[in-house]
Amino acid sequence: MEVCTQRRQYRLSYSKRNAYQLHLEHKTIDLTFCQLLAFRKKIFKHTTFQALETLVNEDNFVLLFVADNAHLLLLDVPQLLELRDLVQSLFAPSPLV
Repeated sequence: MEVCTQRRQYRLSYSKRNAYQLHLEHKTIDLTFCQLLAFRKKIFKHTTFQALETLVNEDNFVLLFVADNAHLLLLDVPQLLELRDLVQSLFAPSPLV
């Protein structure tokens, strides 16, 4: 799974069962499937219309703890939306061929 933009590239990969890696610009975060679900919940919580409106009107940044508080991410609104698209594409149902 890859999401690419003009300035940033985020990628989510898996190496073995129940082991995922989130590749950001400056770091790689190892996640279990449960941690990935918790990360998805946090991302979706912060990307609702009301949450985004509050972010834009106030600080324009959000702090997220990832992987059982082992990593701290400081994200602005475009980064948050890119991560939402990445996580959403991972959990979207694939079309049957």
